[in-house]
Amino acid sequence: MKKRRPASIFFTAALLIVLYFALFPYPLGRELMAKPAWAVTMTSSPSNNPQSPSGAKEAAPFALADHFGFVGPNGSLLHVEQRLFQVALSQGAYINYARMGTDWIMRDQRGERIASFSGNGYPVLSDDGSRILIVSQDLTALKELDRNGSVVWSRDFPAILTCLSIQGDYLLVGLLNGTLQLLNRSGTPIYQVSLGQSRISVTYGCTVAPDGSFLACVSGIQPQALTVMGRSGSSYSRTLRLTLATDYRREVRMGFSPDSHYLFYEASDAVGLVEPQRGWRMQVPLLGRLEGAAFLENSRTAAFVARDGQQVDLQLVSPFLAGISSETFSARDLYVGAVDGQLLLGVDGRLMRVDVEEL
Repeated sequence: MKKRRPASIFFTAALLIVLYFALFPYPLGRELMAKPAWAVTMTSSPSNNPQSPSGAKEAAPFALADHFGFVGPNGSLLHVEQRLFQVALSQGAYINYARMGTDWIMRDQRGERIASFSGNGYPVLSDDGSRILIVSQDLTALKELDRNGSVVWSRDFPAILTCLSIQGDYLLVGLLNGTLQLLNRSGTPIYQVSLGQSRISVTYGCTVAPDGSFLACVSGIQPQALTVMGRSGSSYSRTLRLTLATDYRREVRMGFSPDSHYLFYEASDAVGLVEPQRGWRMQVPLLGRLEGAAFLENSRTAAFVARDGQQVDLQLVSPFLAGISSETFSARDLYVGAVDGQLLLGVDGRLMRVDVEEL
């Protein structure tokens, strides 16, 4: 005959379990949330904004529809200007140029004149505005100018330039014949590779990591492929080649995060992410074609914006961890960037800052 246990033992055990979880709770991870910080209407009269900039160096460039300018982290507009034809825009300066212009004026974040120079072609600025490049009108030559307009170096190429990427002392050039050339600060090639293994060799996108540790490109027709090359001594060697399902016949959006840790590239209704050091890969599905990307909070967060007609898809993700926020909305004009480490979003004449915070 089995002896029944007293009910007090059961209730004592249940009480101990409750007390354990009350006194020693399991710590849950903090959750990332996206929170709007401010929104301002883009105007051509920055002085109408009552807020004063907290510092020009903290301001961020933006380009929305046929206007561009600089906005501070608190929403103050430093400068807004209408684009003539195209604008070479950087963190600290810009060149607003006409279609057939041969005289250019370089201005700072407030529109004050820095330098002027003449030439034939199209100006391109490095992200920090410290380097001025001129692409020839036939897209087969490059030259770099100093602030006095003097030629630092010039170089002709055997084929049309299809893409280029400037990071510090590094300049990566992609050519129509499927060749990549990495040039140093003097314009001398320090690495060159021909990207074969496709029926037609052509380069559609290229990017160099800010620290020069990796090069990446999208190239070829039938098949089209993503190739990543890592620095090996004084040269580079291929670390990844991924056959893509795309068939682009235009320049492909791609780039590295500011800390050189992540690579993003335009995929079919998605954006691909690669961590070159470990070879990790993932894709973030998008509703439409990738329109812009920005890395926030020292690259802990990535923002991707896609468009399908008037429909816009905004995705905020922690690379290789989790999604943070997903929003779809209608917009005619669109811009995505970063200001003070947070998301800067331009939509139909308005600029807004969205902060990603741990809660």
